[in-house]
Formats: sequence, C-alpha cells, structure tokens
Amino acid sequence: MSFPNYPSNFDSPPLLTAAAQLRGKRRPPAPPWLIFCPQASVLRHAVKQWRGQRVPGFFGETYLLDRSEQQVAVAGGFGVGAPVVGVLVEMFAVWGVARLVWLGIAGGLQPELRTGDLVLVETAVRDEGTSHHYLPSEPTVAASPRLTESVAQAITQANLPYQTGATWSTDAPYRETAVAVRHYQQLGVQTVEMEVAALFAVAHYCQKEAAALLAVSDLLAGGVWQQATSPHLPEQRLAQALDGLVRLAREQAR
Repeated sequence: MSFPNYPSNFDSPPLLTAAAQLRGKRRPPAPPWLIFCPQASVLRHAVKQWRGQRVPGFFGETYLLDRSEQQVAVAGGFGVGAPVVGVLVEMFAVWGVARLVWLGIAGGLQPELRTGDLVLVETAVRDEGTSHHYLPSEPTVAASPRLTESVAQAITQANLPYQTGATWSTDAPYRETAVAVRHYQQLGVQTVEMEVAALFAVAHYCQKEAAALLAVSDLLAGGVWQQATSPHLPEQRLAQALDGLVRLAREQAR
C-alpha cells in the first residue's frame, strides 16, 4: 500500500487552507523568525526574558518578543506530535514567517550521548505520517542548510557545545522497540522524537527555512529506557540556545 493512500495526494491542491482559516483575523506584522518551544519552561523563559506579547489566532500560545526588536516570535502549549506542527508551520507561513526553528527534547540513541547534550539536526527519518502528505515518500528529509548554519553560529556564540546528526521522527513513542533502536543506531541516527520530520517537510512545501536543535533527555542506547539523570538540564540548555538565537536575529536585522 502506498502512503498516503491516494499516491499523488502530496502534490494536489487542498480544499481547506491555512490562509482561509486566518483570513480576517488581526495580527501584528510577522517577524522573520519563529522558535517552537514545546517545553513549557523554555516558553516561559522566552516570554519573561524577552517580554513576549500574545499573538491571537494560532493553536497553543504564540508571542512576539518585544526585546527581540520584533525579529522573533515563540510558540508553545500546542501539544505533541507531527500533525499539529504541520498545521502550525502552514499558519506561520501564511502569517509571513520565513525561518522556523525547533527547540525540543529527544531521546538519545547513541551510547556516547548524555542528558543535556545538544544535537543540531541535519536530516530527519520520516517514520511519522504528516510529512508524506507534503513530499514524496523518501526515507529522510533535510533541514535548511543556511538556517542550520545560523543556529550553529548562535549556539557557538552562546558557548554551548553541540554535535550534528540525524533524528528519527515517529508517531508512536511506545513502539520505540529494541530492534528499531538498534537499526537506527547502526545507521548513525542520534536521537528520536515526534515532530522534526514534519517540520522540515511542511516548511519545504511552504518554501520556508526550517532547522531543529534537540537536547537529549532520556536515553535508549542500552536497550533499556533510562530517565533523564538531570531532568532540568535539557530545558536549561534549550533556554540558553533560545537566548543565543534571539541575539543573533537582532544582530542580523541591524
């Protein structure tokens, strides 16, 4: 069976569009950057540190950061999974956002990874459903090289060590089996999460740039799931990365 069931669905015009849903809703001008903050503490940090003003009309919570000189918005509180991220990417694209960055947590697949390690994603394995409705069903989808380079610059300036690699995006966290983990380990995949492949694919479809920075939380490399050894460390690293991205966005605008 092909996926999606109707094989050319990814290349056919939709009936329901984000533009139609947003038509008539009042919003401020869109900033160039939108940072997804699925972890609540990172979103709260952004709103407090950079003086966020709520923007209505989107799922979850979206804030324009006043202290970013109107260059950055953040989004959070929208739940988990690829479908909602796909919807939001389309809505933010209609708003006028050009660059979309995901700052989230992920499970570590490689034995050298530790809680709090940062992985800048180059490609995502498409083991979720959403991306296949936007692009032909290839095994992986890539981040924007130019935006990924900008994220690398921001976190380097923030003195945050990181490594680059691939992530495995899946819709079924309770089906991350030992055999699947071994398979992706052997392929050199670094992390597992639920949303990044959809982010990359939908952004590509909408002709926008997308990048993802993941902080390792729990670990699966040993064939047994291990909880985070320092539960708050991944979110602290992501908050530091967010600050670096906002500073870079302001610098680029000057």
